[in-house]
Amino acid sequence: MAPELPDYSTRDPKGWAGDPRRGAAVGRPTVQKGDPETFTGKLVLREVPLNDGGYDRNGTYFGLGPPLYWCAGGDGDEHDIDYMLRASDREAAKRKVRERYPNARFYR
Repeated sequence: MAPELPDYSTRDPKGWAGDPRRGAAVGRPTVQKGDPETFTGKLVLREVPLNDGGYDRNGTYFGLGPPLYWCAGGDGDEHDIDYMLRASDREAAKRKVRERYPNARFYR
């Protein structure tokens, strides 16, 4: 049975400072539990499409710039990973992730 992959909307922030009445959230919180050096699991690495105004499909604001990628995964309670990064392409994003998690592998 295949493992359940993380879902991008799971940690989606709800409005500015957690209050949707106050406007869009700006970015997402970074989650990094455990020692990155000992992580050997697989990570999801996906490009996040942004509209012309710099918002993702959930209405979170990231601004414009190089492509935005979402990296997430974990191997239970010891490691839980969820963060955003910018890179020119997927291979460049993988290199950046491996700077933090040198032993990480990626889902396709």
